[in-house]
Amino acid sequence: MRSQFSFKHMKSSSALSEYAADKILGCIEKLATKPIDTHITFHIEGVDHTAHCSIKGGDGFNFEVEARSSDMYSSIDLLGDKLFALLVKQKEKLKNHKASPALKHLAVLPTPTPEDCDTVPVDAKDLLKYEKARKRL
Repeated sequence: MRSQFSFKHMKSSSALSEYAADKILGCIEKLATKPIDTHITFHIEGVDHTAHCSIKGGDGFNFEVEARSSDMYSSIDLLGDKLFALLVKQKEKLKNHKASPALKHLAVLPTPTPEDCDTVPVDAKDLLKYEKARKRL
């Protein structure tokens, strides 16, 4: 993973870079499976301290996340929280791209003919399983 830090309208700070690396890059390393390039920019506009993070992931996703507050360290904390939520959502999308596993447990019965409709027994357990699977979709 490659990371880059930029400072605009402020002096560069190794303490700020280390804090951001621990907070943000630690979050990314937990959830990332492929190489990622990150670019984190810190800048001050009036009284707002802004932290901006641009991520290009190996799974084909790009994120732009920004957080503002009155303190740069709290901006980094907010940025880490937003980024964590986005990465969890992206990971869930990658993980759940197939059909629901609830449908695999339902037994597939042959299609009854109109004459057999009255003679096919219906089990309450099968109906409950069907309703639970239908609600999950």
